[in-house]
Amino acid sequence: MGVDMTHQHPPSRRATWQREAVRENILTRHDHPTAHEVHASLNLTGIGLATVYRHLAVLVTEGTVRTVVHDGETRYDRNTNPHAHASCTGCGALWDVPLPEHIAEHRPDGLEKVAGVQLTYAGRCCDCP
Repeated sequence: MGVDMTHQHPPSRRATWQREAVRENILTRHDHPTAHEVHASLNLTGIGLATVYRHLAVLVTEGTVRTVVHDGETRYDRNTNPHAHASCTGCGALWDVPLPEHIAEHRPDGLEKVAGVQLTYAGRCCDCP
């Protein structure tokens, strides 16, 4: 007796609601969370950390979010338009700031195409003494 390969199970509903929960969480935040922070905010839903990582990777691949490395941690940014970041050396806050036009339009010698620019201003924020 052979296996019927024409009958395929539909994608798991669990994966769909989990993916949408991660997507909604990241797209409604105004910070730049780590996967652990996304997981912590979804903790009551029962979504595991590995699942959060998997769905964040999908969001990055499809261009919905981008990654930013800050203080050695990968963070996720819902703003995929060209921009810079400001980082407080006191409290560790990270926020979006406009990318200076001369930097956004500059193509260094030796690069045929610029895939991205990561610029982070560091200093103390107005809330830190």
